[in-house]
Amino acid sequence: MNKQEIFDKVATHLLTQMEKSGHIVTSSCLYRSPNGLKCAIGCLIPDELYDPEFEGKTVIDLPIDLLKTIGINDDHVYLLRVLQTVHDCNQPSDWKEELRLIAKINGLEFKY
Repeated sequence: MNKQEIFDKVATHLLTQMEKSGHIVTSSCLYRSPNGLKCAIGCLIPDELYDPEFEGKTVIDLPIDLLKTIGINDDHVYLLRVLQTVHDCNQPSDWKEELRLIAKINGLEFKY
């Protein structure tokens, strides 16, 4: 995947879901929540490659072989970390504007 494809997939996912993927009790963000929601990075991880051990780790700390398998390389990690922050540190009502800004800063097309 290139940066535009990653951005499009994550933006479409977040702006469709419009709900944080988080722990029911602690509200900490999760790649996969018990109610089936996925975070910005969780939507990029196929179900068959997901491991509960990923929880509590940032995208930077995920296994390199996982990232390579899903088409992520070193050039994408900064963008992924920023997209993860959009999900984790903002309210869903703010996601669209945050994503618009990320697209502008990174020279990506914003189609939403």
